Amino acid sequence: MSFNIGTTGMRMGPRGAIDQFGSGKEEGAFINPHVVRRLLVYLKPYWKQMAASMVLMVVVTSLTLLTPYLIGKVAIDQYITHGDMEGLTRTSIAIAASYLGLYLATWGQRYLISWVGQRVLANLRSELFGHLQKQSMGYHDTHIVGVTV
Repeated sequence: MSFNIGTTGMRMGPRGAIDQFGSGKEEGAFINPHVVRRLLVYLKPYWKQMAASMVLMVVVTSLTLLTPYLIGKVAIDQYITHGDMEGLTRTSIAIAASYLGLYLATWGQRYLISWVGQRVLANLRSELFGHLQKQSMGYHDTHIVGVTV
């Protein structure tokens, strides 16, 4: 086993990494479909949480659209203009309930997305650490730690 301190091969080290950064075949492409497909594998175990998050997204959208309808169309046009205080009270309770539902659905959606994101990152880090541990000592000899990290 030999140690080569201070000498690196061509395109190794921080300068080589900087030179190669962003020099892909697809200039100007923001999303690489191949990378997205590879990362979706890590989401597969959490499909139920993602589905629940999608359902909550629909609930959030519905409640967001319901509130202006209740205020403008129902409360103002039907009850305030006609002086119906009982109907206005019911509508006010419905508006408060929609805001409460909106708060809870938004909280649930954010919690699920954060939870899944943290689990995916933990799995990805664990797999990467295992891969680096399987590399030979020669690999770690020839690759600078900062570039590997």
